[in-house]
Amino acid sequence: MDAIVSQVNSVSSLSNINIFPVKSIAGISLFTAQVEKQGLEFDRRFMVATLDGKMITARTHPNMLKIKALIEADGLILCYPGLLDLHFTFNELEMKEVDATVWGDTFSAYSTTKEANQWFSSILGTEAQLLFSGKQSNRIREKIQTNVSFADGYPLLVISEASLAELNKRSSSHHTMAQFRTNLVVSGSEAFIEDSWKRIRIGEVEFEIVKPCQRCILTTVNPHTAQYHPNKEPLRTLSTFRADESSNVYFGQNLVAKNEGTINVGDTIEVLETKEKEYYVDSGAITRTKSTTSDALKVEKESKEITISLNGNLFTGNTEDPLLQQVEAAGLSINNSCRAGLCGACRVTLESGDVEQEDSPALNQRLKDAGMILACCSVPKTDIEVVD
Repeated sequence: MDAIVSQVNSVSSLSNINIFPVKSIAGISLFTAQVEKQGLEFDRRFMVATLDGKMITARTHPNMLKIKALIEADGLILCYPGLLDLHFTFNELEMKEVDATVWGDTFSAYSTTKEANQWFSSILGTEAQLLFSGKQSNRIREKIQTNVSFADGYPLLVISEASLAELNKRSSSHHTMAQFRTNLVVSGSEAFIEDSWKRIRIGEVEFEIVKPCQRCILTTVNPHTAQYHPNKEPLRTLSTFRADESSNVYFGQNLVAKNEGTINVGDTIEVLETKEKEYYVDSGAITRTKSTTSDALKVEKESKEITISLNGNLFTGNTEDPLLQQVEAAGLSINNSCRAGLCGACRVTLESGDVEQEDSPALNQRLKDAGMILACCSVPKTDIEVVD
């Protein structure tokens, strides 16, 4: 163990620190950061939500990635192309207690300002509100026995530069660390070295690695253009060498802080305890030579108005958009996670009608024969009836 630790210490250091003041907007790169149990200071302390408190993210509204933040001593400045900047101080926040929901967690958060709500609503094209977690988040995740901000599930995420380099070596497209929205980036020459860490120390803080990070459709959005990659890269490449038996794709490691303190770019990664790396089947597929996509080969067809039934709830749909997107637009919901056809969380049963279904590792022939489709990547072609 000592030999391993010594070797890792000689090559691994903290090369970048990122925070995302509002969940799903562009990140801010820092040279130094204060680590709290609930995550980095100022990281994901604000969240855009529906009027009933459910999170709104760039998974469904990718233009959120064009929003940039500036942190001031007394508040935030938010910028979006073509709009006047939104500027508010922490003292002027309404701080009325409201319900907030992040995935399966519902907890108390706080209202901000009417101006902020209007500003975000104009960007999203739907009524929305900006919520604040409070100085100390009220969301406690029992799995890790700590408070968490508006982050998806864990306070912090770490990825090594060598892991990204390995992905780019295999992929047909070039990817940047910004696509993965990680808090901590580490240097080093060994790809996926972070998979072998159990406990590490950076600066004044000890961290425990608790779970590999499952990736979703958000990684396929170009941070600069806010456009989805037509080939669903990097998920397609990651699925060839970083997927589990259920086709869930992983990249990076979630971690929690065991104490509070300061970390700085350049700090050495001191490995206190290692673990066996997670095992993923490597198909050996190199996708660099791919030059066409299923999307590029699609022939444009006129969208038709159809009727969709979900669990007996009828609404008007079309023959152009994925079923999941149409269900959500109708104010209904289907369980989902990756939104890229990899995880299978959005499987539903097609009782009647026809859909155009993308090939997916999460939908084998047995499931197809049972009438199952993936709501995130199936497009209705006729009136349909589905149940979840």
